[in-house]
Formats: sequence, structure tokens, C-alpha cells
Amino acid sequence: MESEEFLARYAKGKTNFQTVNLAGVSLVGADLIGIDLRGASLQGVHFQFCHFGRADFSYALLTGACLEGCNFTQAVFNDSHFRDAQCHGCVFDRANLQGADLTLAVFRDCNFLSSDLRQVNLSHTVLVGSCLRGANFRKENYQEGASLVGADLRQVDLQGTNLAGADLSRANLKGANLKEANLNAANLAQANLENTNLQGAILTRAILYEANLGGSNLRQSRLAQADLRGAMLNQADLSQAILSEARLDDAQAQGVNLREAVLNKADLRRTDLTGADLQEARLIDAYLARTNLKGANLRQANLMRADLSSALLLEACLAEALMPDGSVFI
Repeated sequence: MESEEFLARYAKGKTNFQTVNLAGVSLVGADLIGIDLRGASLQGVHFQFCHFGRADFSYALLTGACLEGCNFTQAVFNDSHFRDAQCHGCVFDRANLQGADLTLAVFRDCNFLSSDLRQVNLSHTVLVGSCLRGANFRKENYQEGASLVGADLRQVDLQGTNLAGADLSRANLKGANLKEANLNAANLAQANLENTNLQGAILTRAILYEANLGGSNLRQSRLAQADLRGAMLNQADLSQAILSEARLDDAQAQGVNLREAVLNKADLRRTDLTGADLQEARLIDAYLARTNLKGANLRQANLMRADLSSALLLEACLAEALMPDGSVFI
């Protein structure tokens, strides 16, 4: 169907365009609120500044589409296909994208405020500068989380977002806002989280193997049983964080702030904690074999039953620390 005929029918009151073929059509400034495009063929369409509020795109094919400045507030995209689509400056606030395929799609400076992104495929999706505050990624029935493998999420706002179980391995989250986000059991292996805000985030049992967390804010975050082997934590703020039974062996954590952090039974073998602040940290039963603590501040730290065998403590401050044998260092 040509764009002229399509718009003329809508102007006459027709809203049901299920399974319509609009492949390759261009629309500028069209007001199509509440239109029904379920199952429509929209491959390669070019929509600019169009209004699709409360429209239904369920099962629609939007592969290779170009969407610029469009408003999709409260629109429905259940099981729709956006593969290779290019979206710039679009609004998807409170939109329902359950089960949508966004593989290889690009969303630049788009808003997904409080949108439903459960069961969405975001493999290698680009979301640069987009806002996803309050979006829900969790699958129903607590199944495996969303796939964001290799996704570009630089500076994305994900504050309070539920990403439990999500696969964010190799994703770029540099400068993102993940404050108080739920990343329980999420896979962030080799992800770039440099200068990311993770204050108060739930990262229990999260996989952060070889992740870059340099300069990130992890204050009061929960990292119990997290896998941080080989992670980059230089200059990160982990003050008051919970890292009980976490694995940090071979991590680079020079100048890290672990003041008042809980590291009971944590594995810190060969971790580089040069110049780290561990004042009042709890390291009960922690494994610190061959850990580099040169110049670290361990004032009033609790090292009860900790394994300090061959740990490097040159120039470290241990004033008033509770030592492995129960004595207080003077």
C-alpha cells in the first residue's frame, strides 16, 4: 500500500491495518495514534516525527526500519522484529516490548521510561545515550534474564532497573547509571563498567570476571559471592559494600576504597591492593595469600582468622587492627 492511500484511509476513521504491507514507505509528521498495525510488514520504512501513541505493532516486521523523532508512548510491540533498525530520538515511554527482537538494532538518545522489556533479545543492540529508567527486563517465572551480550550502553540511565540474571557479558556500560539496580546473578564478564554508578546495586552472585570497574561508585553495593577474578577495580569506591565470600583473586584494586566493607571469607589471593583504604573493613576468615597490601590502610580492620601468609604489608597501616590470632596490633 502506498503512503497516500494509507493516510487517506486513516483520515477517514479506519484504524485496523493488520498485516498491511507498508515496506519501504516514508512518512513525515503523521499522527497515527491508536492505529492497529499487528503483523504489518514495515521493513525498511522511514518514519520521521510521527506520533504512534497507544499503537499496536505486535508481530510487526520493522527490520531495517529508520525511525527518527517518533513518539511510541504506550505503544505495544509484543514479539515484533527490529533487527538492524535505526532509531534516533524516539520515545518508547511505558511501551510494551515483551518478546521483541532488537538484535543489532541501534537506539540513539531514545527514551524507554518504565517500558516493559521482558524476554527482549538485545544481543549486540546499541543504546547510546538512551534512558531506560524504571524499565523491566526480567523474564516471567524467574527464567533466564535478558540478553544484552556486547550491547553498547554507554551513559544509559538504568537506575532501579531489574536486570536480575541478564547477560551483559562484554557490554559497554561506561558512565552508565545503575544506582540501586538489581543485577542479582547477572553475567557482566569482561564488561566495561568504568566510571559507572552502581551505588546500592544488588550484585549478589554476579559474574564480573575481568570486568573493568575502574573509578566506579559501588558504595553500599551487595556483592556477596560475586566473581570478580581478574577484575579492574583501581580507584573504585566500595566503601560499606558487602563482599562476603566474593572471589577477587588476581584483581587489580590499587587505591580502591573498601572502608567499612565486609569481606568475610573473601578470596583475595594475589589481589593488588596497593594503597587501598581498608579502614574498619571486616576480613574475618579472608584469604590474603600473596596479596599486595603495600601502603594499604588497615586501621581498625578485623583480620580475625584471615590467612596473611606471604602477603606484602610493606608500609601498610595496621594500627588497632584485630590480627588473625586475636591480638590487637599496636
